[in-house]
Amino acid sequence: MTTPDYWTELSDLMIDRTVGDYQFVQDLGHGSYGGLFLGQSLKDNGYVAIKVLNKSGLNDEQRQLQQMEIDIQSSLHHPSLLALHSVLEDDTYVYMVMELCDQGDLFDFVINDQKEHAYCPAPMAKSLFLQILDAVAAMHAQGVYHRDIKLENILIKTGDDDTVVCKVADFGLATRDRMSMEFGYGSASYLAPEHYDDDDNANEDVKPYDTAAADVWSLGVLLLAMMFGRNPWQEANGMDPAFAEYKRNPDMLKQHLFPELSLELTHFLQRHVLNIDPLQRMSVDQVLVHFAKLTHLYAASENALPPMDIPAKPVHDAKPRYDSAFFSADNGLHGMSWADMVEDDLPAAPRMDLDDDASSSSGLSDLIDDDDDTDMFVHSDEKESWWL
Repeated sequence: MTTPDYWTELSDLMIDRTVGDYQFVQDLGHGSYGGLFLGQSLKDNGYVAIKVLNKSGLNDEQRQLQQMEIDIQSSLHHPSLLALHSVLEDDTYVYMVMELCDQGDLFDFVINDQKEHAYCPAPMAKSLFLQILDAVAAMHAQGVYHRDIKLENILIKTGDDDTVVCKVADFGLATRDRMSMEFGYGSASYLAPEHYDDDDNANEDVKPYDTAAADVWSLGVLLLAMMFGRNPWQEANGMDPAFAEYKRNPDMLKQHLFPELSLELTHFLQRHVLNIDPLQRMSVDQVLVHFAKLTHLYAASENALPPMDIPAKPVHDAKPRYDSAFFSADNGLHGMSWADMVEDDLPAAPRMDLDDDASSSSGLSDLIDDDDDTDMFVHSDEKESWWL
C-alpha cells in the first residue's frame, strides 16, 4: 500500500474513534508522514486539531527528530505560538492535540486578500508581522530557533474581538543549537544566503551558521511575501538573478522589485534584516522594537502631503499670498489613501531589467494556475502544509 493510500485508509478508521478525552470528527488532510484531524473534547466539547504521527518504520534518527519536535513545542508557551495541549500515544501512533486555527494559514490569507487588495493594507500587515515577531522573539528567548519560517507555517484564527490572530506553528525543523552545520534546513526561497556556497568564500573552510540570524532573514522574506504576494527571489544565491543583483546593489529592492516600499522600510530591511552579512542583522527583539516604530510601510503614504489648515477667511498681513490652486489635487502633490491603490486584479509585479528568464519577481496572476496556487511563492518540492 502506498503512503497516500495508507493515510486515506487510516482517516476512514479514525473518524468517530476516541483517543484519551478526544473524539476524531473530521479528516483535515494527510501527507507523507502524518495526518491532521479535527477533534472534539469529551469534557468541554471544544474543538482541537489532532496531528497523528506514525511511529512504526522509523529509524533511530527519525524517532529522535519526532521526539524533538514534541519536546520543543511542549516547552514553548506564548500567545502567538501554536499551543500543544497534550501528547498521547499507543503502540503505533503519536497524537499531538493542539490548538485549532480555523482560518487556515497565512499563505491562504494572502491569496484571498489579493482578491480584494493589490497589497496587504498597512495596518493589517503591521499587526500580523508584530505578532509573528513577538512569537519568534519568545522562541529565541527560550533558546529555540525555528529554521522554517514561511507563510505556510503561520496559522490564522479569529480573536475574541474579531481581530486576525497569528500563531507560529511547525517546529519540525526547530533546534536548540545557536550555531549549526545543518545547511539547507527550511524552504529554499526563505533560506538565508549563508546556507549556500558562494564564490566569495569558496576557498574558506565551511563554518557553522547562526540560526537566530537565519530566522531574521526568513522573517524579512516573509514580510515582503505577505505585503506583496510574491517573494523577492527564489533562492538567496548567486545563481538567482534577482538575488545576485540585490547582493551587488541592495537599492534594487525598491528600484526594481518593490517600488511600492517606503524608503524607511526599505532602508530598515537592507541594513538590519536582509543584510547579506548575518553579523549585521538585528536580533529579533531589536527588529520588533524598530519595526513597531516605523510610520510608513508603503511609498504612497510616505509621499503624501500632510493635511493643511485653510482659513475660512483671508488673513490680511504682510506675508506673501498663494493661490489655492497650489493645493489642488490636479497638481500631483496630493496624497493617496489606501483605497486609491486598490484594483480589481493584482497588477503584474515590476520586472527587473536583468534577465528575461528571471521569474522571481513575477506577479501573482502570472504564477498561479487554476489548480495550484502555491507557485507564486515556493518550489514544487516545498509544497507541504505545516503539519506534514
